[in-house]
Amino acid sequence: MKFMLMVHETTRPTEQPPVELFQAIGALSAQESATGALVEVGGLLPIDHGSVVSLAGGAIATTDGPFVEARELVGGYSVYDVPDLAAANQKAEVFLAAHRDTWPGWEGWVEIRPMMDGM
Repeated sequence: MKFMLMVHETTRPTEQPPVELFQAIGALSAQESATGALVEVGGLLPIDHGSVVSLAGGAIATTDGPFVEARELVGGYSVYDVPDLAAANQKAEVFLAAHRDTWPGWEGWVEIRPMMDGM
C-alpha cells in the first residue's frame, strides 16, 4: 500500500537546513530506494514562492504566498510503498530522528496519509 508522508515544521532554528541533514536524508533515501520501499521524495520551496487557488461561495480565487501560518507549512514529502500504516509510521520516526540528530532545535511532525490506488 502506498502512503504519502508530509513533513510539517513548527520551529526552524536557522534559515537554511544544515548540510548534515541533507546527507542524512540522502543516505535514508538511498537505503529505502534500494529496498524498493521509497517511491518518490521531494522538498518544497519556501511558501512565498507558491500560491493557493480556492473555491468559496461559487468563486475561484488565487492568492499568492505567503498565505498560511508557519505551523501549517509543509516542507517536503515522500511516498512509500509499505505493507501497512505501522510501517509508514516507522519510516516517519526514522526521518524525524535524522532531523533531531542533525538540526538541533528543529521541531515538526509528519502527516501520513494512505493513497488511493487506481485513480
